[in-house]
Amino acid sequence: MERFYKRSIFLLFVFCAAVFTGCGSKKAEQETEKRLRIAETLEGMQQQETSGREKDGQRAESGKEMQAEAGIPRETQGQREKTGTAEDSTKENHAAGTTEQQGGQEKEEGRTPQETEGAGKGSGQQENRRPEEDGTEGGRTEKESSESGKAETDPSAQGRLVVIDAGHQQKGNSEKEPIGPGAEQTKAKVAGGTSGCVSGLAEYELTLAVALKLQEELENRGYTVQQIRTSHDVDMSNAERAQAANDAGAGAFIRIHANGSEDSSVNGAMTICQTPDNPYNGAFYEKSRKLSDCVLEGLTAQTGCKKQYVWETDSMSGINWCQVPVTIVEMGYMTNPDEDALMASEEYQRKIAAGIADGIDRFWE
Repeated sequence: MERFYKRSIFLLFVFCAAVFTGCGSKKAEQETEKRLRIAETLEGMQQQETSGREKDGQRAESGKEMQAEAGIPRETQGQREKTGTAEDSTKENHAAGTTEQQGGQEKEEGRTPQETEGAGKGSGQQENRRPEEDGTEGGRTEKESSESGKAETDPSAQGRLVVIDAGHQQKGNSEKEPIGPGAEQTKAKVAGGTSGCVSGLAEYELTLAVALKLQEELENRGYTVQQIRTSHDVDMSNAERAQAANDAGAGAFIRIHANGSEDSSVNGAMTICQTPDNPYNGAFYEKSRKLSDCVLEGLTAQTGCKKQYVWETDSMSGINWCQVPVTIVEMGYMTNPDEDALMASEEYQRKIAAGIADGIDRFWE
């Protein structure tokens, strides 16, 4: 009996062990399956992620290829915006050109004699603006000399003296002097001149700048040149300037001026000389008229500006005191915005100088 009991216990133990082992195997299988499913899920997620990245990369590459085909780099849009901004700024700067005009200009076409020389031009000096006063502004280029028509020294000009008077001065002198030798009529000794409505240049500054360029041009052609003034801070009356030309024995006396008008549309160049009946120097009328014609023709041909006329008058003390051929050159109107801007430029001043020199050449032909 005891033996049977022990055997029964042993079989029960074996059966339980078998049952337990079977359950464990099933659990292990289930665990393994679970892990496999998790692994498969993770692998699937990794594959999806990898696939997504590949697609994104393909899209990006495709976009680059499309840009490359179209010839449009990434920075194009930014560059266009920058370019547009720069162009707009340039246009605005260009459109903001000065249009302000100064009033009070007393010279005009059809003016009285007193409005050209003397107090009629008004002042308009600005002492803080000072162009070159000593010497010229460097050598001419071969092209500029060729354009002037006299690249080489003209032998026929040797020994011919041209005296140049840069009209006006920094401070006018309203004291009176006779308009001619022995005359009872008087005028202001010298006026300050007009000023540019756009450039802001005073007339005395502009005239000296052109006078110095004219000296350079004439000396390159072989002329002897003498300046009445080479700085702004002088005090010389119109009669004294004429007398200086007389004392020098000038073959031609060129007086450089700029014009003004109450009508800002008026433009062009003119020259001035005495009449045949001038009581002070009528004997020089023919030479002065020829000089005036030649200079006006040369100036307008070189610059392309409007040709006005030669004004004959006996009201100019700077002409009446002369005992040499003389002309006043009114280069253009400082009250005309376009002409004022041109006259303020170095290039146009060179053209004026070349044109006057061409006229002087023809005067002596």
